[in-house]
Amino acid sequence: MITPDTDPASPGFNSYARISDLRDFVSSRGGSVPDDDTECAQLLFQAMDYLNGRQWKGRRTTDSQPLAWPRDRIVVDGVALSNTAIPAQLIQAQCRLALAAQEGELDGVLTRGVTMEMAGKVSLQYAGGDDSGSMYFPWLAGLLRGLLAGGAYIAVRRG
Repeated sequence: MITPDTDPASPGFNSYARISDLRDFVSSRGGSVPDDDTECAQLLFQAMDYLNGRQWKGRRTTDSQPLAWPRDRIVVDGVALSNTAIPAQLIQAQCRLALAAQEGELDGVLTRGVTMEMAGKVSLQYAGGDDSGSMYFPWLAGLLRGLLAGGAYIAVRRG
């Protein structure tokens, strides 16, 4: 059994969250996960696969690290994050995604094609029946605010 290795200095580093993190997270939300540690590890790895597909701010602390975090040059709400730490919200996101993985392959909310029709002065816009195949979790961007690159929000400052 491959177990989650949460030590960024380890060559086997493969997870931000431990099985105990997942169990604590799920318990605090009134949910449940399998009693078997192997099954919990698989859920965490599925969540890790999903997180590995995100674009992050900053840059990897070292070129040889196996995962995207820890990162350097990250500032959230005006506070510089340590370039050796894994942010708590990233661990929470992995746990929440692992919980979602129990329902399937992290399908999330599939986005649908958008269609627009005009009927006189009234326009109707609705989602079509074809799945685009992209996965979207509405809560994820908020949870990882300040960590993800290319967000819809930009900082505006008066000079």
